[in-house]
Amino acid sequence: MTTRCLFGLFVFGSNSSVIYRFLTDDLYTHLTDCFKKRGYKLSLDGNDSTQAVDDNDEQPLSVDDALSVHLSVLVRAHEQTASRQDPLRRITLDSGIQVFFDQIVENSLICMADKSFETIIVLKTINLLKALIKFHIGALPFIHYNAADQLINRISASIQYYLNNVTTNQALLFESCEYLHLNSFIRDQCHDVCTIISNDVQNSLKVPRKIILITCNDKIVHMYHSPDQTRPNNADLFLLVLNNLSRSSRKDFDEINLSNVMAHTFQKNARDSSQSVIDTRRTSTDSLSYPSPERTISSPNASFSSSTESNDRYEMNHRSEVVFLRTSNKVIAPFTLFTIRLTDNISVLILVEWENSAVCSSLYELIRHLDSYTTHALFPYDKLSPQVKSVESSAAVRRYFESINHPSNILSDTLNKAHALHKSSSKTNGNINERHRNGLRILRYLTDMSLLSTDVFRHLFFDSDEYARRCSIDIDHDQETDVQMDGIEPVDIRHRRNEYDTSRMTKMLRKKIILRLEDWFSFIEVKSQRNITMNFCDGQFPGLVHFVFVDRHRGLICTPTVLTNDHQFHAFTNTDTDESEFSLERKILAFELECLTALQNGFTSYTMSDEHFTYNYILRLQENNGASVRLYKSFVQFQPPGVLHFDFYKALTEEFYRWIPYQSVSCFELIAVHLSVVPPYIIRKQCDDLWIKLIEFDE
Repeated sequence: MTTRCLFGLFVFGSNSSVIYRFLTDDLYTHLTDCFKKRGYKLSLDGNDSTQAVDDNDEQPLSVDDALSVHLSVLVRAHEQTASRQDPLRRITLDSGIQVFFDQIVENSLICMADKSFETIIVLKTINLLKALIKFHIGALPFIHYNAADQLINRISASIQYYLNNVTTNQALLFESCEYLHLNSFIRDQCHDVCTIISNDVQNSLKVPRKIILITCNDKIVHMYHSPDQTRPNNADLFLLVLNNLSRSSRKDFDEINLSNVMAHTFQKNARDSSQSVIDTRRTSTDSLSYPSPERTISSPNASFSSSTESNDRYEMNHRSEVVFLRTSNKVIAPFTLFTIRLTDNISVLILVEWENSAVCSSLYELIRHLDSYTTHALFPYDKLSPQVKSVESSAAVRRYFESINHPSNILSDTLNKAHALHKSSSKTNGNINERHRNGLRILRYLTDMSLLSTDVFRHLFFDSDEYARRCSIDIDHDQETDVQMDGIEPVDIRHRRNEYDTSRMTKMLRKKIILRLEDWFSFIEVKSQRNITMNFCDGQFPGLVHFVFVDRHRGLICTPTVLTNDHQFHAFTNTDTDESEFSLERKILAFELECLTALQNGFTSYTMSDEHFTYNYILRLQENNGASVRLYKSFVQFQPPGVLHFDFYKALTEEFYRWIPYQSVSCFELIAVHLSVVPPYIIRKQCDDLWIKLIEFDE
């Protein structure tokens, strides 16, 4: 049986207009059919301004206009229903489509999904969108004229990759990273290469703080950071890997120009299984339950394996971009990300923290608080004053204000004007009309401060990239001055500005890296397809079929590969043998989704069995000395278990033991799948032994 794939994300601005949409072709067709049945005359998407309309004809609506009218009505309708009190804000339409409601700062968010999408996946995708916005855009508001098309394409490409692979990639599902397990000699070689890169970047850019990642497909081969630079947190590390994985599909978004808003509609392209980018994954045509219906070709997918000559040239360029990460002492900090492509699957990511990263964090906090206080009509002067002083203490901020003929302390002046009005309004003898007018003026002052702060943020961290220029990337004249890679023809300059830049520094580094690691490229690529196998257990756990181990403290996952490649999966699913023998992967996925839902509802252990297998899930907290931490009550959250946007596991740890520093408590998750013939007491003993072995192996 084939089913349609209906999924979409819609973000609405303050005037209820659609400012971003991401939807499948099936949902797009479904919505346009619904609008037409209601009598709307719709214009073709993307061609609204070119269609001739007779004087006597009704002006056709764009699809975005119809979405603005109907989906914004859903937001207001939900506020008047009984479900508005439910922390999980959603309704189900007569068509069976579930509609989820959320907020991105001041923008309303609606997510529509059919029954083939589990609620936990929908909630994780919403959190992914929020995390990606901060990762790529920082403190800028999520509106079209503030965020360049390239940034939006990066966000959409990551969402697309996530939706295509979350049902087959356990690292994506658990929002964690998998590290490649290599012998000590190759690890030493990788460490030496990272040291060379660090020294060369130091000489070229004169910056002390650096992070270097060597990745192969979706796995981290090696990570290095300078002594004075902290390791990226788990959420940022996950987003860095996802950003790199989805990079090849950005060109598909560049070619899409469907409407006057940031709109992306996708249709699945047929692809040969032998050309799969990551052989350990199968195509995402299965639903999240078992057995699963086969979806039609309209799903949020695009070909990742096209190997045309033009695409190869497109992919092989060195790239630099700006991303925003959280550090140990800053809420948000700008990093220039240099990506060096070594092979089709192996890349080196170099992150350089900006020297003025402190003001980035101050601006982010100030903008966030100003927007919140404006929305809730609050004026906490004592909290705003030190934040404004912190921003204005930056020489870069003062230079910007002076360059646009503003006083260098314009933020303080505006805040003091608002404070004076607030004090006068607090007097008891003031009449109510005067206090109301003063309140409106205070709100205007706060709004002006927010706009000024946003302009500063955009100027400092988007209009220029000092490190791109330091390493000989001229953003404005890149196509004229850049030195081309050997054997690679020039790329269309439309794809070069800001995102597809090359430099002498990165070409020099690429040659050095290849010289040191080229002999190991093939081994690393093969190892990434079978990183861990059940031979890891070495016969110590008879009856154990599969396991998943997640270290939440370090953000890593350890799990054997179930199917090695798409060809093997195709052979399995087209055999006359009992399908249950080859359906383990889908059964494991179904159980993992059950575990995440149970954990969301407060259960830290979960057991399920069928005629073939017994499945166990356990979450454990452990102190640094190895002592287990007792979980003495339920922890129920409407947020999905994960680390993106909301760190579920940090909140869980702090709920039980607020007096213990979060860094002093480790959180582990274990899923163990045994044959159903194994007695329960043996399963319990094996799980206890497996904990010890995996924690030692992880270290």
